[in-house]
Amino acid sequence: MSRQSGSSKHRSHHSKHTETNNEDLVEQIKGITTLLYEVASYRPHEWETYVPSARSAMAALDRIHFFRDPQRFAEQVWILQGLQNYAFHDADSGCVRDVAEFCQASWLRILRNFPDNEQVLLGLASNWLQRAQATISQIQREEEAGKKSAICSITTANSQAGSDPRRQGPLYVEARGYLQPAVDFYTRAVRAADTAGSTTGDLLSSAAESQMSLGNVTAPPGDERYFHQAIRFLRRAEAMPQYRLSVYMQEYLNDYGRYVS
Repeated sequence: MSRQSGSSKHRSHHSKHTETNNEDLVEQIKGITTLLYEVASYRPHEWETYVPSARSAMAALDRIHFFRDPQRFAEQVWILQGLQNYAFHDADSGCVRDVAEFCQASWLRILRNFPDNEQVLLGLASNWLQRAQATISQIQREEEAGKKSAICSITTANSQAGSDPRRQGPLYVEARGYLQPAVDFYTRAVRAADTAGSTTGDLLSSAAESQMSLGNVTAPPGDERYFHQAIRFLRRAEAMPQYRLSVYMQEYLNDYGRYVS
């Protein structure tokens, strides 16, 4: 009896010790995350210096199964947003791939516990959209070198894209592979926000951007539905009190909104 009691006390003490160690580790990870937020916002040119810190944070989070605990939702979201901002500090040039992939896998893990949560859906949508940026930029660079523009208006897309075989080329296929999940997750995020009454102009503009981007790399007539949905999102954003579309989005809406009923 006493041996069992002693064993139980030992396990209890060990469990408390482990919990204390884990909490200390989480605090260290939060410190690293704060630093990564600062690097992404103010010193993106120093990103390489902080790769070991980001990787040590990811390894520690995996070791303590941090993203399995639904009670830590707010911390999970904050940490992942920090890691993701860092991973895509210059999305046009690419990303810190292993950090970006870690974020995506972690968002998906949280999504199992919160399948209709706007923040989680938005985290995944943003991950996919930003992963597409480097490919889109490569398409633009090739076009600027003397080929047709890959980023074009509805009218231009309708008149040119059908005769442009490169829209079936590897870069376009790759871009669509990133952008289709972005569109899907943004659509789910908007639906979740609408249900919760928390829809913002920023969310609608980002959802519109994903639709426009996918339309730009899709041959007609399939591209039209993405452009039309983008216009619908932009109209909703424009109608929101105290929200102003970016200059680019406003011009797009002004120029092409009249073509969409």
